[in-house]
Amino acid sequence: MSPKYDLPNGVGRSSSTFLRTLLVWGLPLLAWAGLIVGWLLFSSGGNGADKAAEATPPASNAEASKPEVPVQPSSTSASASESSEKSSPEKSTAKASPKPTVCPPAVYDFAGAVSHIGLPKESGCATGILVDPATRRVLWAKLAEKPVPIASMTKMMTLLLAEEAIAEGRIARTAVIPVSVEAYKIGGSQVWLDPKESFPLGELLKAVAIKSANDAAYLVGETLGRGDIAAFVTRMNARARELGMTHTEFYDAHGLGDAQKRNNTASAHDMVLLGERLLAYPEVMRLASTRMDSFRDGKLMLKNHNNLVFQRVKGVDGLKTGYTNASGYCITFSCKRGDRRLLGCVTGFKSARDRDTFCKALLDWGYSK
Repeated sequence: MSPKYDLPNGVGRSSSTFLRTLLVWGLPLLAWAGLIVGWLLFSSGGNGADKAAEATPPASNAEASKPEVPVQPSSTSASASESSEKSSPEKSTAKASPKPTVCPPAVYDFAGAVSHIGLPKESGCATGILVDPATRRVLWAKLAEKPVPIASMTKMMTLLLAEEAIAEGRIARTAVIPVSVEAYKIGGSQVWLDPKESFPLGELLKAVAIKSANDAAYLVGETLGRGDIAAFVTRMNARARELGMTHTEFYDAHGLGDAQKRNNTASAHDMVLLGERLLAYPEVMRLASTRMDSFRDGKLMLKNHNNLVFQRVKGVDGLKTGYTNASGYCITFSCKRGDRRLLGCVTGFKSARDRDTFCKALLDWGYSK
C-alpha cells in the first residue's frame, strides 16, 4: 500500500465510522432543524403582517365596510367608528346645523331693461329697479347699481339673519330676550322698549317688520351678536357679500346711522337680491303683509308703514319701507299676481304719496310686459 494511505491500526475504521454516522444521522437532523426554524420564522412573520393589516386596513376597505343603515356595533367597531368620526371632516359637516347658501342667485339680465317709461311721478325717483325673478329679467332700471342711503330698508337684512338663525337652531322664536340699556336709547320709530322688560324674539321681529321699530331691531342685532352689535354688523356685511350685494355697506342694524353718522347704503339692484332671499321665509312675508297687529299684550298697536298693503294694491305682500332725510322715501316691494311675482325697489322720493303712486303704476306696467 502506498505510505500515503497507511494509517495506524483502528484510525481509519474510527474515522470512517464517524463520517458514516454523521452522514446518516447528522445531516437529516440538521435539515429537519432548518425546516423547523424556517417554519417558525415564516409563521411569525405572517402573523405579524396579518396583525398589521388588521390594525391599519386600507381606507377604501374601511369605507366600503361601513353599513348604510346604522347597526348595533361591537365594542371594537364602536371605537373604530368613533375614531373615524372624529377624524372625518365630512361627518362633522354632516352633523352640523345647515348653513345658508353663500352662492348668489343667477344674475339678472339688464339687456332688455328700459330706463324711462313716462309714468306718473317717475321723475321723483332717484334710483330704482323692477325685476321678474322667475325669468331673471330686469324690466325697468334707473341707476340701479348706484349705492344710496337705504334707511329702514336695512331691517330686511336684520330680519333675514334672525330667520336664518332660527332655521339653523341657533335661537328659538320663543327665546325671551331682556331689553338692554343700549336698545332703550335708540330713537326714531320705536316700541319704547324698557330695560325692565323682556320679550320673546318673535314679538321683537313683529315690531321690526310691521312697525319698523329701531329699538327692537337693535336688540335683535345685539342678541344675535351675543351682546356685541359690532359683530352683528360685521355679519350683515358678510351676508351681503354672500348674496352678491356688491354695492352695499352696513354700519348699523336699523338704518338710523351709527355713532359716526354713517348711513347704510345699497343699490336698488342689491335690495331686490335681499328681498328675493326673504321670500323663502313665510313668517317674514306674513308680517310684511300684515296691516295691523298689537304689541306688549295688546297695549300698543302696530301699523304697517307699507301703504301699498293698506291701499290694497293688487298682489303686494311686502317688503319694507324706509325714510330719513338722506334717503328720502324709499321702498323694496314684492307683488304676486296669479303665478307671476315681481320685485322692485325705488329710492329718493320727496313724499310717501309720490313713491306709492309711482310704485302702483310701475307694477301695472310691469305686469303688462
